[in-house]
Amino acid sequence: MDYSRIQDSVDIEIIQKSKIVVVGAGGSYSLVTSLARCGVGKLTVLDFDTVEQTNIVRQGYKQTDIGKFKVDALKEEVEAINPEVHYIGITKNFLDMNNQELDAIFKEANLLLFLTDSFVAQAYGNVVALKHNKPAIWAGWYAQSRTAEVFFQAPGYTYSCFRCMASSRYIANQEQEVKVSSNSNTIFHSQLLDSFIGMLSLAILHTNPKPIIPYYVISKQNPNEYEVFWESLLDGKRNVPYNFFQFKVHPQGGNNSFDKSYKSLGMSAHNFVSHWQKAEAEIIDNGYSYNCPDCGGSLHEMATKFYPWN
Repeated sequence: MDYSRIQDSVDIEIIQKSKIVVVGAGGSYSLVTSLARCGVGKLTVLDFDTVEQTNIVRQGYKQTDIGKFKVDALKEEVEAINPEVHYIGITKNFLDMNNQELDAIFKEANLLLFLTDSFVAQAYGNVVALKHNKPAIWAGWYAQSRTAEVFFQAPGYTYSCFRCMASSRYIANQEQEVKVSSNSNTIFHSQLLDSFIGMLSLAILHTNPKPIIPYYVISKQNPNEYEVFWESLLDGKRNVPYNFFQFKVHPQGGNNSFDKSYKSLGMSAHNFVSHWQKAEAEIIDNGYSYNCPDCGGSLHEMATKFYPWN
């Protein structure tokens, strides 16, 4: 593969050494194939669904893929695009895996992507990401596909976990299973969201452990575009306070929470507008009567620990 036209945007060596695990092979089709084009060293994709006629118009699959496991059809496409990528497709539901199976898949990964319509799988993904101390991304569409959301956590940088951000869904799921639907998606919805996730993924892959001296002392003279992307998310303490964003794609209104939060800024929510927000850690130190059952405030503690120059 010739990466010469993207070498100013990414560190090719970092990308080729990266290992990404993706849970969900539906709308993420273009994301997975695009990550292969970027030269990601290893892609492990989990999904037990097979390709159906309805997938053809909304995702990247072809008529010749019908009846195949999605991960197998993706394997053929990835290998045709970039045979240098080590691709593994897994058809077992990761909710049914034992600890040994989960460790074998997730322990060595550099980034986890939970891109499934199953809220139960999203929630379990948070447990897995915390257990292995891995950066992770969750993404999906709200009803009628008018607004999408992306949440990410990066240990040592972000203050909260997925459960902190989505605690109301956990409560609602106790009464009735939370349904996450992408039925209104066209292929353009899928590719648009995949683009957001892909760019954020490359930025996260370019993070480095926090230095023991202020970053400005050791900063690179010519950082690439994704290093600049990540740096732009950091505050003065080199943390990421805004790790949740929504974006609207429909002119007649988005998700209610998006409209309310965006209008609070004194702006109208037009098409293709994103709104970055703080996902606060649900811990006693922040005024809650409890610590988050999943992270227990561990991410908050990691992000706010003392540094020598403070």
